[in-house]
Amino acid sequence: MHIIWKRPDGFQNALPNDFRRIQLSSGAQLWLHLKETDWYPFQVNGDWSQEEDTKKLNKLINLLDTPDKSWSNFLEKQIENKIGPKGEMTNAFVAEEFHQWIVELQQKVKGTTWELEIVKCALLDVAVRLKSFF
Repeated sequence: MHIIWKRPDGFQNALPNDFRRIQLSSGAQLWLHLKETDWYPFQVNGDWSQEEDTKKLNKLINLLDTPDKSWSNFLEKQIENKIGPKGEMTNAFVAEEFHQWIVELQQKVKGTTWELEIVKCALLDVAVRLKSFF
C-alpha cells in the first residue's frame, strides 16, 4: 500500500476557485477541493481497502483547518457507523485508532521530494490533531 498526492493542476479539470488553501505546520500550503472531500487530495493505492482508506484519509485531511467541534462530530459519526458492540467506543478511543493508522501511513508515502514533504506534513498535522483527543 502507498499514499500519493493528487496534484491540483490536473484534478478533474478543476479551476483555482474550486479549491481552498490551508497552511500546514511546515508553512506549505495544501489545496483542498471545496466539494470533493472523499477523493481529494490524497489517494491510497495497492490494498483491497484502498477506496475506503482513501475516503477516510481525505476526510481527516479536510478537517485540518476546522475547529475541534468538527473533529468531535467526525469521531462521533465513526462510532455511530461501527458495526458490532460499541460499549468501549469513545471519541478518545476512535481518535487513538485513527492516530495509529495515520502513523502507519506516514511510512508509505510515494512521490517526488517536495510532494513527499507535503504529504508527510499533512499526515503529521492530522496525527497531532487526533492526539489532542486522547
